[in-house]
Amino acid sequence: MESDRARYSLKKLSIENSGASLFSAILIAFFGLLALAGLYFALTKLLATSETIKTYSSVRDAAVGGAHHAVIMIQSGSFNEYTVGECTSRPIELKFRLYGSSALFTNNITVCLSAYKAPPGYEITGVAYSKLAAGYKGFIYTIISEASGPENTYSRIESVYAR
Repeated sequence: MESDRARYSLKKLSIENSGASLFSAILIAFFGLLALAGLYFALTKLLATSETIKTYSSVRDAAVGGAHHAVIMIQSGSFNEYTVGECTSRPIELKFRLYGSSALFTNNITVCLSAYKAPPGYEITGVAYSKLAAGYKGFIYTIISEASGPENTYSRIESVYAR
């Protein structure tokens, strides 16, 4: 047994096929790239996840989607510098489509900082040397989302968001 092991070494078993190895590596990389391209196509075109213009089933759904978009903007800090009573200088305009239609419609969103209410556990602001609560807590926003659709259809959603 020991004499058989001595005859076979790693050097004897290796095969010099560098051309075949290069070809198979390129072929595997090509199939991997093809799989990634198919996944990208499925996510962007078939599922419509990367569309900047959203598609809704009704004008009311588009107005509700506009209110949700405004909440996301509030949470990201887009309106932190507003004072009480201040609104967006011009409405935020979002474009949308309706299912079964290729026409573009508009959704105008207005956001106003309506009031400030001190959250429980925080000091009341307005006295000397007072600061606002961390994270802009206590800010109360009014959101008005007005979506207009085909054949003069119109939907208006008014909502209040408290931070």
